[in-house]
Amino acid sequence: MFDIVVAADLDWGIGKASALPWPKLKGDLAHFKRLTSESPEGTRNAIIMGRRTWESAEVAARPLPRRLNIVISRSTLIAPEGVGAARSLDDALAVASGTPGIAATFVVGGSQIFREALVHPQLRHVYLTRVEGRFGCDTVIPDLDAMGFKPTPWDGALRDEDNHVRYRIERLAR
Repeated sequence: MFDIVVAADLDWGIGKASALPWPKLKGDLAHFKRLTSESPEGTRNAIIMGRRTWESAEVAARPLPRRLNIVISRSTLIAPEGVGAARSLDDALAVASGTPGIAATFVVGGSQIFREALVHPQLRHVYLTRVEGRFGCDTVIPDLDAMGFKPTPWDGALRDEDNHVRYRIERLAR
């Protein structure tokens, strides 16, 4: 099983020019870090991302700490020691499940990986930050509402505003 963590604007945009298109949302960043980092003692979580996300302005080809970073790329990937490489989502999920001490696995981007993950039979939840605005994104994900995803009760739900941008964090399931 795995979960997706994604932030999208009202047009389902997730990126622009290889970066997040909205100003820094401190509450969302704290949610992302908490969700993907916290695990029972003696374990850690795995995060799976595509090569473009790995190279994006936010990640900058540096492993996110306290998590097993797995990068999906069809070409040869030069990554620091401790960063896993995979050729597909299923390969990345196998790396995560085959690594001792992994408590949870999260897919964190980008759009191509999300498209595959959203229809994968092992998907459990989508943690969605709905950014309340339109940002002219050049990278989008499918409309989760049209795909039949619905909010589920969750104690981490949040409505907030940072840098004059309103957003809400929800947990969705099919």
